Amino acid sequence: MGVWAKKLIFANPKRRNTNLGMMFRKLTTQISTIIKRRYPLVLIGIAVIAMVLASCETPEKLMKNPDINYKLKVATEWYNKKEYYKCIPIFEELMGLMKGQRSTEDIYYMYCMANFKQGDYMLAAYHFKSYANTYPTSKKAEDCLFMSAVSNSMLSPKYELDQTYTTKAIDAFQSFINQFPQSSKVDSANKSIIRLRKKLERKALANAELYYKTENYKAAAVSFKNLLTQWPDIDNVERILFMVVKSYNKYAENSIAIRRVERYHSVIDAYKDFYYKYPSSKYVAEAVKYEQDAHFYSTDAAYERVFSFSLMDREKQFQLAIKECNSQLAFIKDPDQAKKCNETIERCYYGIIKNNFDLAEEQADTNAVRRDIKKADFFDKTVKSYYNFVDKYKDGKYFKEAEKLYAQASDNLNKLKGNGQKQKD
Repeated sequence: MGVWAKKLIFANPKRRNTNLGMMFRKLTTQISTIIKRRYPLVLIGIAVIAMVLASCETPEKLMKNPDINYKLKVATEWYNKKEYYKCIPIFEELMGLMKGQRSTEDIYYMYCMANFKQGDYMLAAYHFKSYANTYPTSKKAEDCLFMSAVSNSMLSPKYELDQTYTTKAIDAFQSFINQFPQSSKVDSANKSIIRLRKKLERKALANAELYYKTENYKAAAVSFKNLLTQWPDIDNVERILFMVVKSYNKYAENSIAIRRVERYHSVIDAYKDFYYKYPSSKYVAEAVKYEQDAHFYSTDAAYERVFSFSLMDREKQFQLAIKECNSQLAFIKDPDQAKKCNETIERCYYGIIKNNFDLAEEQADTNAVRRDIKKADFFDKTVKSYYNFVDKYKDGKYFKEAEKLYAQASDNLNKLKGNGQKQKD
């Protein structure tokens, strides 16, 4: 310990405090001199940090400041420095504070743009549109309406997901074009619409393909067909038309008999549309097979459909089946299928005979007179339908069965007429 220090420590107590203060000041001066000589950068760093800490503003601190002009100045500086997360709450507060006192047009524009730059596209889309509606005569109204559409397009997801915002974006771009047809941004808006529509096309096509893969063939057929109505310039129209044919064919194959005829007609109609546009398509061979099978299977389905109805309604259905067979026979090129179609016609004529005979046999009226009259009526129809059958198929497959029914009907009819005569006597 130096002599001067000892003197300070053991000095008169009255002067001890003064001496200690002098010693502390000398030590501080010595430390400061050492830092300046050996570690100058440390001193500079400490000074900079102190300045930053002293001058640092946060949105929370700024919101507590009552000076509106100061708030606007700092928030604008943050906006220019692209510190959007800081300026957004201040702009939002200022628009409320200044409402009815000063114009907030410029603040609102910066607020809209800050939300967009920050990536909050949903909020940006809403406020850009609101700005254009609130300040329709503003020079920025055009830009804001366009940016509202852009914001919606930024929300448009991958084509596999829900496309609500894609549709909103298309509508917004179209609204912009309608409102500002001379704008320099019209070309960009049109390109965006084309790009977004392509996404919707891809989504619709994927949905149609999914319906087919999951065996929902009716939805697949309708979806493929709607693609051509909604997007007539869609890519690969040839394959889409073919898929309509293929989907309707699967739908018909998996349908119940009562619905199968009309659904095979849909296959034929779809094939006509496809072949008319693409007669040389690589899908033609497969499509032709579906079309040929549809002509044949519609006749088979027409016969099966008869038995979905009651005995009283079957004769009419047999007649419809005969009509279906005759209308399709000219288009059936396969000899075996044509032969089976002719056999189906014969079977229908025989079916009418048997149906009338069965109707006569099943009459069970409690009143014997009424029952016999009804029986006689149906046995008479049995005989007449036999004559119609035999004129066409005297050597047919069902001739012997038809002849037996005719003989029984004639015999029963004669007995009933005899009973009726006795009752009259």
